[in-house]
Amino acid sequence: MFAACGGSSTSTGPMAADTPVAAATVKATPAIQFTPSAVTIVVGGTVTVDFGSVAHNVFFDNAPAGAPANITEPSSDKSATLTFTRAGTFAYNCHIHPGMHGTVVVK
Repeated sequence: MFAACGGSSTSTGPMAADTPVAAATVKATPAIQFTPSAVTIVVGGTVTVDFGSVAHNVFFDNAPAGAPANITEPSSDKSATLTFTRAGTFAYNCHIHPGMHGTVVVK
């Protein structure tokens, strides 16, 4: 489930990890990490993954109910927006770079 970036407000700065927002941005960095590593959004909220110059992908292993589609293709220098329609905790990782992982909490 990908959508174009819209005009909604995005949270990328420091805030309480458990304060849900409507939209958040996670950067897939050349330092082989997702930054921030955890975001909390509302049900129906979005997370935009901003891929930098190094190719990454995003997999929700074990396909938890309510997880958006995986970003299977190695991606760089673009972004993709994921919509989360169910409450829960969604762990994701980059299959290209073992140990690169993050979490989306949907409330």
